[in-house]
Amino acid sequence: MAQKLLGTSVTVIIPNWWPNRSKSEFIRSENYNWHTQKFGSTGKKLLLIHGTGASSHSWHPLIENLKLEFGILCLDLPGHGFTRALVRQKKQLEIIVDQISLLLRNIDFYPDIIMGHSAGAAVAYELAQKVKTKPSTIAINAAFGQFSGLAGLAFPYFAKIAASTTIPARFLSLLAGKEDIVRKLLASTGSIIPEQQIRCYQYLFSNPEHVDGTLQMMADWDLGDFLDRLPEETAPIHFLVGDKDTTVPPHISKTWDNEMSNSLLSEYKGLGHLMHEEDPSKILKLLMGSLG
Repeated sequence: MAQKLLGTSVTVIIPNWWPNRSKSEFIRSENYNWHTQKFGSTGKKLLLIHGTGASSHSWHPLIENLKLEFGILCLDLPGHGFTRALVRQKKQLEIIVDQISLLLRNIDFYPDIIMGHSAGAAVAYELAQKVKTKPSTIAINAAFGQFSGLAGLAFPYFAKIAASTTIPARFLSLLAGKEDIVRKLLASTGSIIPEQQIRCYQYLFSNPEHVDGTLQMMADWDLGDFLDRLPEETAPIHFLVGDKDTTVPPHISKTWDNEMSNSLLSEYKGLGHLMHEEDPSKILKLLMGSLG
């Protein structure tokens, strides 16, 4: 069963200025001590899954503008943000999905919609097949591809550093935590995001545990079987793409939209890879319509 770990855990681990810190809870389930944030309590339920290298803070601009008339759950992926493994474990898609599915059962949270960003969109769609409510998926700049090297699964600038070095995560975090490097890294996504969001990324990339978790996920990531099954899948998915995304090319989502039988696609002009942080109002409008 899940165990909520409250009190000093939040105070010690999470900075006072962290977005929605008052909503943070630590829940132990199987091999992970999950960092979660929950909003609302009634109505339809929404699960938000961030991409590689990010954390649940990625959804802060969207949540800030979202009327809390339904239940929302954000979580940090394994090794990301403030979620930690009790025992080191592979971070392959199937393992991550199984662990999140177990968490959802333990806390009795069954979403009607799962929204995922980048690599988190693959987690979202795979997870939707396992949840008893059979939720629909909203995939923001979905990283549904076998990309060369590590690019496309995390920020290109960070991926280039990681792919070309054997530097330990602790040293890499010192390098990546420098403000000018973080700003270059974020600019390389094609998005312009608020200063508060930049501050969060700077904190994350100066944390060796987060950097190590990101590198592990990139090293373990292989979507071969997932991609092979996609043309036959019938679960609903709505692709959202920003035409300025320089991390995951928009044609990736467009190709899958053409090949899948139960998909929609919406393209947003002038937005990049972090479009949900850049201009949450666009996604808010679509999301509110979906939640109805």
